[in-house]
Amino acid sequence: MEEISVDKIAYDLYQEAVRNFESGNYQQAIALLERARALAIWETGLGGDISIWLANSYDAVGKTDDAIALCRSLSKHPVGKVRKSARYMLGIFTAPQLSKLEGVVSEVPILQSPDRYERMPVARKKQNSDIPKPFRQVSLEKPDITNNNSINSFLWFAIAISLSLLVFWAKFT
Repeated sequence: MEEISVDKIAYDLYQEAVRNFESGNYQQAIALLERARALAIWETGLGGDISIWLANSYDAVGKTDDAIALCRSLSKHPVGKVRKSARYMLGIFTAPQLSKLEGVVSEVPILQSPDRYERMPVARKKQNSDIPKPFRQVSLEKPDITNNNSINSFLWFAIAISLSLLVFWAKFT
């Protein structure tokens, strides 16, 4: 009779959870990952990978605070690959949200299928305006920016973050 190890069960649950996550079934992925995490040894690569995917799943369902807390605990994980992934994800989860500039919109193609992309046709005058267009026509007017201080502050902040990430990357890789 074949004996199934706890690690094998944890690994199988982990694989099933990843498939669910990639299919968009985040709640099911969380349930499977939490079961797998209970079985796996946290200090191993498998335990770390399970926790990384769990953090991603938490974020996918809007539990970003739980994802951040999990990544913070994983930033001290004994496996270097897990630590690096956790720190990277922590940077993403804690990054400030960017606001959209009013009036700035880009043209987004409407795809008929993922395998087919049609170029935007050359602008011509059409007799019949009822014919559906393959693209939404959106104006690209430059927004009225009256406060340049906020833009300059953002640029300095972005430069500081970029330099910090470069130093961090150089130090830990």
